[in-house]
Amino acid sequence: MRRFVLVLTLFLLLFPVLVQAQEVEPEESEEVEGIVIEEEVSLAVISVDEQLEMGRAAIFDASLSELPESYNTVVYNWNFGDGNRDQGEEVVHSYMGAGEYDLTLEIVVDGNIYASETLPIFVYSQRYLLITDQADEQEGIDSRINFAKDKGVYVQVISNFDSASEFIVEEDLLQKLNEAASDVSVTDTIVIWTRGSSGLTVLSRFEQTLSGAGAFNNKELVVITDQNLTTMRNIAQGTFRTIQPNRIVLTRPEAMWMLFEEALIDVFVEDLETRGIEFSEITEALQLTPFNFLSYLINFMVEKGVPSNSLLLILMLPVIVTIVAFLKQVVGLTTMGVYTPSIITLSFIALDIKYGLLIFVLILLFGTLTRLFLRRYRLLYIPRMAILLTIVSLTILAVMFLGAYFDISQLVSISVFPMLIMSTMVEKFVSVQGDRGFRSAVTMISATTFVSIICYYVAEWAFLKTLIFGHPELIFVFLLVNVILARWTGLRLLEYVRFREIFRYSEEE
Repeated sequence: MRRFVLVLTLFLLLFPVLVQAQEVEPEESEEVEGIVIEEEVSLAVISVDEQLEMGRAAIFDASLSELPESYNTVVYNWNFGDGNRDQGEEVVHSYMGAGEYDLTLEIVVDGNIYASETLPIFVYSQRYLLITDQADEQEGIDSRINFAKDKGVYVQVISNFDSASEFIVEEDLLQKLNEAASDVSVTDTIVIWTRGSSGLTVLSRFEQTLSGAGAFNNKELVVITDQNLTTMRNIAQGTFRTIQPNRIVLTRPEAMWMLFEEALIDVFVEDLETRGIEFSEITEALQLTPFNFLSYLINFMVEKGVPSNSLLLILMLPVIVTIVAFLKQVVGLTTMGVYTPSIITLSFIALDIKYGLLIFVLILLFGTLTRLFLRRYRLLYIPRMAILLTIVSLTILAVMFLGAYFDISQLVSISVFPMLIMSTMVEKFVSVQGDRGFRSAVTMISATTFVSIICYYVAEWAFLKTLIFGHPELIFVFLLVNVILARWTGLRLLEYVRFREIFRYSEEE
């Protein structure tokens, strides 16, 4: 009886609340549904580019707007934000002043406002295309873009701010430039601010993908660099021969503020000279002389479609082997010959050092584990090495799968050939293990990797790469250095450490 009274009391207390909730719920649901439709679904749709050129007529289209199922009359009211208005489903208007405007479309159905939409429009007097990979200057670049916008200048940015290998960044910039090919055709001035000469290389390769379509004819190129202008001039003259723009201006980063402030490149160049900012103007291709025949040859090959990044790797090879020879001959490091650290260095350059080291260590690790596993079986050497390289290939495949699964663009976009080249190092590593033992093999491969890392950082030095690519005749200097190293007869530096006790005893005698 008590339980029944308790239940009845609770029911009587909760009944008014339940009734009120049941009455309010449909009304609140209708309000929520109405808000969702109004906020998330835009009935008025404006079709127009959000960046428009001052003085050029643009088409404003409202045909994609959603109208009710039945109606008698519909009127499209346009408010362009500059004091002008118009009516129609599709209208034409041109802005006569640079700046930001609020474009408003109002749809009136049967005399009542049915829907409206506001779209911010930026009208520019000058348009620039900026190609950059300066991750350290990202904040400064944003400031310059905002400054340009205040001056009525629209700067479209094609960028890659990843700290990846220059070759990977170059491929990414080229892909983005290909996707923005239509924007290149309507841009009169292109600004390049990249590491070394990679920006100029991207433009040359982009022109080659168009099969000589003349995408840069009559265009102005401004190259922002902190490298030596004489060296950059040689590279830019080769680019000029390939893409044939109106001119190329080389200058310093502080000149970008002036560039976005001036309307004409001629005025910009005059201001550079007036303010004493270093610059160089290129209006003709490189001319052949007895002292630059190799530079002329490199520029000719680039013009004919030979990838400039491949040429740069070939030009850097004499630098790398000279460093390896110095570390072996003078310092006394023991490596797997000269070829092995050199080819590993080139692989690191193509893959980026962090991913190159990761892949190299995984290849050696799984190669060693496979060798230890196969020792229990009596297999001939050549089939055993074939099995080992097969396991290494599967390891590389697994690394690429993980890169795709975790969306690591550096592991997805890298070329497979440097990884396959590194996989061949497993055979040498296994051979050294069989000849000298595991400990000696680890010591030698560690020294080889250490030398490769040193060579990588020297070869990735932006100043050196620009210098070698701008003056390829310098590789003959490295020939002279190797001749001097070949005549080295003294003790190596590590030998002084190794025999220090003997030297100490001889000094006591």
